[in-house]
Amino acid sequence: MSTFVEIKAAIDKQAEAYEAYKEANDERLKAVRDGNESLAKELDAKLVKIEADVKTFTELKRTLDVEMQLNRERLEELETRASSPKKTAQEKIKDEYKEAFVGWMRNKGSSPLHEQQMQDIAKKDVTIGSNAGGGFAVPEDLSREIERMEKKFSPVRDLVKVVRAGSSDYKELVNIRGATAGWIGEAGTRSATNTPSLREVAPTHGELYAYPQVSEWALDDVFFNVDTWLAEEVGEEFAIAEGTAVITGNGTNKPTGMHNSAPTAVADFNSPPRAAAVYEFVPSLTTVSPAAAMIVGDSLLTLIYKLNSRYRSNGTFVMNSNTTAAVRKLKDSNGQYHWQPGMQMGQPDRLLGYPVATWEQMPDIATNALPIGFGDFRRGYLLADRVGLRITRDNVTNVGYVRFYIRRREGGIVLNNDAIKFLKTTLA
Repeated sequence: MSTFVEIKAAIDKQAEAYEAYKEANDERLKAVRDGNESLAKELDAKLVKIEADVKTFTELKRTLDVEMQLNRERLEELETRASSPKKTAQEKIKDEYKEAFVGWMRNKGSSPLHEQQMQDIAKKDVTIGSNAGGGFAVPEDLSREIERMEKKFSPVRDLVKVVRAGSSDYKELVNIRGATAGWIGEAGTRSATNTPSLREVAPTHGELYAYPQVSEWALDDVFFNVDTWLAEEVGEEFAIAEGTAVITGNGTNKPTGMHNSAPTAVADFNSPPRAAAVYEFVPSLTTVSPAAAMIVGDSLLTLIYKLNSRYRSNGTFVMNSNTTAAVRKLKDSNGQYHWQPGMQMGQPDRLLGYPVATWEQMPDIATNALPIGFGDFRRGYLLADRVGLRITRDNVTNVGYVRFYIRRREGGIVLNNDAIKFLKTTLA
């Protein structure tokens, strides 16, 4: 079955499940209004089952959309290569390096021949690098495939700003306002106006690593695609670890996360301003204690319009799947649901007209938690990749298996704390 057909089937099933969800939720709300507690509990249980279906089909559609995008990127690469059949000297060097690299990976013991080949090839091309930092550089196309897999398992690298940093002291300047203007008549004296204030931000760095292992038997199998296996294993592990660090990282040998400095109620244009790493939160006040009921629909609108319009135009909601289950139930005063599933290929789910990204490392709904974020994440947070991926092979630790220690130095920091807001669930 083609990917197009699979996506169409997933969209149809998602639509059917969501319609059933809305119907059951409407019945539940009526039962609650009528005081029919037994029916309300029965419908609550039914909603849990339907929600599982909605989640399954929504996630399936998202996965297929990502795979379609990955395939499109691979096709574009192949078309680019096909349009220039004669490879440049640099491309030939990179192909030679990858061939030696795969041979090195498949070798179960010491591989001085392949290692020498890679060292010799690396000396020809500075973009490959050397093993001076320990291990060997991962070939460029495999490195790109790992990054693609990261995007498949997490929205982080699609949302935030990602740069290649030449050194660990990389910094960026952020305009924090302060420029002024004035009015004057034709013959009046012009006085100098204030210039913008700039804030310097510097990511905190660490080493992100994965340590997958494969059996020696698998490496013996010529049909075992070792580079595809490595991309999938490392991509998923990196995505989870990176997603957690960007939210809660404490800045010690890792990025400084968005929630490391607790968001406050201090507004954007307050004087004095918030600290550089502190975002603003919007309270979702409620007197209802069950966690799922702590998201108030009106507070989502407040969250949207607390954000300056220059960031709102590129705004995206982020939340985990558990929060999504609660938000799907919300309706406006006219009985219309705030949530609308994406019913076209490549179209994300939307909440109050804005796209929603599922970020599983976001916190669950709880008292004084920050389960929902909204904003222009590309302007609000910075990830800096320090160097390319490097890899070391370990065939000693676990007999019968070969382990690959693969790592990347990277850092992260709050970039512009006006560009993102968070919803705080609080009991009134």
